[in-house]
Amino acid sequence: MNRIAVFVDAGYFYASASELLFGAPLRRGELRLANAEFAQYLAQVAETIGGCPLLRIYWYDGTNSGPTAAHLAMAYLDNVKLRLGFVNQSGEQKGVDGLIFSDLTNLARNRAISDALLLAGDEDLRVGVQQAQEHGIRVHLLGVEPKDPSGNQSAALQREADTRRQLDAVALGQFLFRREYAGTPVAEAEAAAVDADVAHNLARMQELANEYAATLDTTQRELILALPERTPLPHELDRELLLRASELLGRKLEETEKRTLRGALRVAVTAATPSTAG
Repeated sequence: MNRIAVFVDAGYFYASASELLFGAPLRRGELRLANAEFAQYLAQVAETIGGCPLLRIYWYDGTNSGPTAAHLAMAYLDNVKLRLGFVNQSGEQKGVDGLIFSDLTNLARNRAISDALLLAGDEDLRVGVQQAQEHGIRVHLLGVEPKDPSGNQSAALQREADTRRQLDAVALGQFLFRREYAGTPVAEAEAAAVDADVAHNLARMQELANEYAATLDTTQRELILALPERTPLPHELDRELLLRASELLGRKLEETEKRTLRGALRVAVTAATPSTAG
């Protein structure tokens, strides 16, 4: 089938791109990626290179405590599949190459794609590229322009690929930004933007609580009204409410947001239930 899939090693991308843009590999907390815009850009690059429609983007990363808010923001994007390995006690990413290898070779074996765009640099992926090519798949290697002359991609992996391209600082600078910290005018402006975002998100959650309350039947509303103030909501209702909010915001909710949303639902249910007082 004439479709192209994109495989992104997030560890390679963040390390190489931050080194190119900011002079050294930075920690994730120091970086901000415009997820939706970058995913759209990758899709356009892939379709241009492959000359065929996008199947999806596979985004691979490591974690030591489950998906982060940044992971969830990526996972909720259209046509993006999040795959997580793990990070060991030394801070090393493990299992990601194996996930890329498995997805690349399985899609090739099942004739689900005709082309693959690989944004990665590890030599361990060379065999996966070979096996995909044995099934007739063309593998295009996409890298980040190296700041160091020694490069940031395995030479063996580069030789194995059908085509090779690089993302330069001009392209990457549209999507990857360095976070500023307190005490600077930029940080103050960002803090104000964050406050505005929080207020906007709270308003959206209040609206969601109202919409969700309207879908509840009489029995569910009466159950919520009968609960003491600090008693948790029924598990199924609570899970559905939080899931809808996560999908709306494109990320995992903070604990304070969960409490606000639950309180907003109780208020919405109370407002939507006719009083029986005589």
